[in-house]
Amino acid sequence: MAYPHLELDRRLPKMEWLSVSRAGKEFHIPVQLRMGTHGPTLLFVHGLGGAKENFLAAFQSQALSSCTLVAFDLPGTGLAQFDPEAWSGVSALAELAQIVRERWAPRNAYLVAASMGGLIALLLLRKYGTGGLLGMVNIEGNLAPEDCMFSRRTASCQFEEFSGRLFEQIQSELLQSPHTGDHIIAHNMALNTDKRAYHRYSFETVAESDSGQLLKEFLALPLPKLFLYGEANRSLSYLSTLCASDVEVREIPKSAHFLFYDNPVSTFEEIGKFVSSGGTT
Repeated sequence: MAYPHLELDRRLPKMEWLSVSRAGKEFHIPVQLRMGTHGPTLLFVHGLGGAKENFLAAFQSQALSSCTLVAFDLPGTGLAQFDPEAWSGVSALAELAQIVRERWAPRNAYLVAASMGGLIALLLLRKYGTGGLLGMVNIEGNLAPEDCMFSRRTASCQFEEFSGRLFEQIQSELLQSPHTGDHIIAHNMALNTDKRAYHRYSFETVAESDSGQLLKEFLALPLPKLFLYGEANRSLSYLSTLCASDVEVREIPKSAHFLFYDNPVSTFEEIGKFVSSGGTT
């Protein structure tokens, strides 16, 4: 007799905690983990205003049912505590992501990174290299100045102004969007985001995005690469450059920037095709 609830239970994540020492303090990072069978490991990195739950649908996706899946909260989001002395910018987050990678995805792994998470992944690879990785999936990750939708506005003001006005204004603008993902992120910002972390991470995000190096570094990675973007963002200026390269580029229909919420089925099906083919689709 088949027991569907047992199969569902196997596909859903369990909570783990990673202890990290930084700036003389101990931090406890929550990690969603689901051990796979014969598939590769996927390490998910979320973006600004997001959390590990951005990728919950991946754990339910049949396309990824054989894979080990790992997602974690960046400090100041979800259940991960924030301290400005320890987590001064996205470079510090890249170091944290490397610790998670060494613990749960040391080999036979793909980086799957969204929005600011794409920047974190590139900084990780810049510092630690690509050893043990099979490829990278970039979900509208930061590659150019145009990708700083809210971080540029955030970095342009002092924390007092951001905390007192702009943080709530950004949420309001997201809630007026026609896209489901924007609404969910707005609620996540209100429930699960430390304003100090959002403000602090924006500065280096803007600086790196303006440097002109991220797109070059992404294109030069000696790994199979998949870039996913939402149908509403066909105007991204660098799409033609990506399409002319060795990067696999896929448009996710009926979605915008947060396509893992707008169209999770297509998003994770495309990722499943990519990883099951060894990084080619």
